[in-house]
Amino acid sequence: MNPDPFVIAHGCSMGAYHAVNIAFRYPERFGKVIALSGRYDLTAQIGSFRGLFDGHYDRSIYFNTPSHFIPLLTDEEELQCLRRLEIILAVGRDDQFRRNNEELSRALWEKDVWHALHVWDGEAHRPRSWRRMVSLYL
Repeated sequence: MNPDPFVIAHGCSMGAYHAVNIAFRYPERFGKVIALSGRYDLTAQIGSFRGLFDGHYDRSIYFNTPSHFIPLLTDEEELQCLRRLEIILAVGRDDQFRRNNEELSRALWEKDVWHALHVWDGEAHRPRSWRRMVSLYL
């Protein structure tokens, strides 16, 4: 068991989605989330990546889609927990998921949730870029 109460959620690509999803759903359990080249809406086709649910949509998908539930979140207690979380999103300027990252960033700002969105030059959806990002943000 880790005696340090500061827990970080981190991931790249689909792992970034999972890190953001769990940290945003349970922000009281995390101190920081670092998400690199993530996709936060698995329902929509983004670039060459198709939607993953073949049009199916229900409450479970909604509550596990940060791009959907954050804009509609109104519970002040949950928002306060999110505001205590250190959030770092990073994506490449030419990455297919850039727009989705920018949309999530806008939704967070609209809820007064401070965070950082770092847009890297070029296409950064690659292990070489992720290693550089991790050394800066972790």
